[in-house]
Amino acid sequence: MSRTMENKKKKRRSLIAFLVVILVMAALAALALWLSRSGKLNPDGERATTYNYASDAGTVTCGVGNGLAVASSSGLKVYDRTGMQTVGEMYVAQRPVLTASGGYAAAYDAGGEQVRVFTEKGTVRVLKPDGAVSSARVNGQGWCAVCTEESGYKGAVTVYQDSGAVAYKWLSGEAWVLTAVASEDGKRLAVLTLTDTGSRIVLMRMNREEPLGEIVLSGELLLDIGYDGKGDLYGVSADALYRFGSDGGAEEVYRYDDSTLSGFTYEGGPVLALSAHRTGGACRVVALDGKEIREIGTFTDGVTSLAADRNAIAVLSPSGLTVWERKSFEQTASYGEASSGLAVSLTQDGSVIVTARNTAAVYPVKEDGQEE
Repeated sequence: MSRTMENKKKKRRSLIAFLVVILVMAALAALALWLSRSGKLNPDGERATTYNYASDAGTVTCGVGNGLAVASSSGLKVYDRTGMQTVGEMYVAQRPVLTASGGYAAAYDAGGEQVRVFTEKGTVRVLKPDGAVSSARVNGQGWCAVCTEESGYKGAVTVYQDSGAVAYKWLSGEAWVLTAVASEDGKRLAVLTLTDTGSRIVLMRMNREEPLGEIVLSGELLLDIGYDGKGDLYGVSADALYRFGSDGGAEEVYRYDDSTLSGFTYEGGPVLALSAHRTGGACRVVALDGKEIREIGTFTDGVTSLAADRNAIAVLSPSGLTVWERKSFEQTASYGEASSGLAVSLTQDGSVIVTARNTAAVYPVKEDGQEE
């Protein structure tokens, strides 16, 4: 064999070895990217049982669809049901806030100028209303009601469709705007405002320019309002739960003067966490059952977080996670290992996500042995 042919073979072998090294490095880089995006490798598309993510002092989390959203001072991350990161938006937030309903969620910085509406699958729409954002609420169809500051007014509300198009805008010249919610069908809007004498709710139909009516609660300070998914509008104050009619009527559903409201949700019907007044001890969890209030559980060490939908109620306490079936109010699961959790969310596929500082664990709403 000539020296020339031998040199060519050596060069070919060196080139092949170099290409192999490049391919291996590329494969390792791809694996590292997958792991950094997902925090968990699920090559077969299996459902994640844990999520891992970086957090800081301002980090907030919520369930979206069947996955998990994490918002922090450095931006937004969303993970799907396999643990794969589907959204990675970088921005600076002083006071990150998340709100969710069904398959949609919204992230914003309180006092900032943008709202991101997104899904578990990675769809993100960036809304840029006029003025600083004070509140944003999304419904189960992806419609988002954004409250902002507006020069010359005491607040403004802009409603965006799921496409990002503006569906409605209302300016308040008489009362300060606190929050606003769009009904599930996208036809109605309720705005909570504060006057010199108390709370006022302005009701609107989105196909009309003028308000439909208003509900005035003199001497009462409402903390929040929300639709229950069936079309009924509710509100809570420090002392009572109210139901509001489209005709402008206000019904006091339940009064809890002797308790401190420590948590609430409207999804599927109002659920309240009520702590013993002054002592800060035992906390009762009550839910609206038809027209009556039913006490479903008492927690001697308090309630950390609660979540509900039309199928289940989940309560997180220092003792762990407890889940009830919505229609029968029967307890279906209890997980003491979730006692260190900070927040709880329900997913559309019938799971509960409990988040801690840097991790989240997924639990079924029914323990093994429970009938589906």
